[in-house]
Amino acid sequence: MVDGLTRNVTSDEIEEFRESGVVNLKGILSREWVDLLGNGLDEVFSTSQESFPVFYNATEMAEQMKQQGVELLDDERTRAMSHNGRFLTIIGGWTVNENIKNVALKSPLSHVAGRLFGSSKVNFYDDQLLCKEPGAKEYTAFHTDEPYYHLKGEQVCGMWISPDVVTEDTSAMQYVRGSHKWPGVFKPNAFVTRQTLSSLGLSEEEGEQNELPDIEGHRDDYDIVTHTSEPGDVIVHHSRLIHGSGPNYTTNVPRRAASLRYAGDDVTYFYQRSAPPQPHHQHSLKDGDVIDCDQFPVVWRAA
Repeated sequence: MVDGLTRNVTSDEIEEFRESGVVNLKGILSREWVDLLGNGLDEVFSTSQESFPVFYNATEMAEQMKQQGVELLDDERTRAMSHNGRFLTIIGGWTVNENIKNVALKSPLSHVAGRLFGSSKVNFYDDQLLCKEPGAKEYTAFHTDEPYYHLKGEQVCGMWISPDVVTEDTSAMQYVRGSHKWPGVFKPNAFVTRQTLSSLGLSEEEGEQNELPDIEGHRDDYDIVTHTSEPGDVIVHHSRLIHGSGPNYTTNVPRRAASLRYAGDDVTYFYQRSAPPQPHHQHSLKDGDVIDCDQFPVVWRAA
């Protein structure tokens, strides 16, 4: 048994990840690491936003877009909500907060990634830290992670972990199973809307990318699974898998989470114009280079 895990990853879970593009590893992470993550999330979201490489207040962004006539995702329940909370996102929290850094670099999550990939080594790429406060009305629009990264390869995943009990009402994650096998690359969007970043002037156009279909408007046409979670669960998805989540409809339950990104053997550097700037990414990699460096450290090797 690997220290920090309550059990091993099973062969069925490996198969589910590879075929469906997502697997919920129930209760696999020890309480020690869950608590460390929870403490880190509490610290970062109570720290001045100027401390972090990238900080988004998606609630403020949504209001600005609404005033500009951008169509936001909403529903009858959000329109009826009288309470308001914020949807906050930090990228690169591991460069600032020691607890997040320890979870990202020293926890057994890298071992889990290696098992799922079947790789001989695993690199840490970056983090995205998320908080949907009670009453946060913003959706996370369906999207894929691939166009937000400067990576190329099959062995790239996000590990979504929350120290909270996450239900459908508190914005549980939703995944379109098998969509990681769809052809083509999809344009990144602004999360609170289906509109692409490039159409809003927030990133450059990448010529070979396509727009996602309107999954929100045609949910019955797709194989969508909702993964509620409890502390200790680790939801792992392929970087090309389409995923998103709804608002936090509750009045008193926050939804804190970290999405930690790992890469395996076949991954190389690939600059994408569509990816928003990440000022903390300091390296000299060129397209096609193996990503092993201080910025994207190797955090696990097979014995």
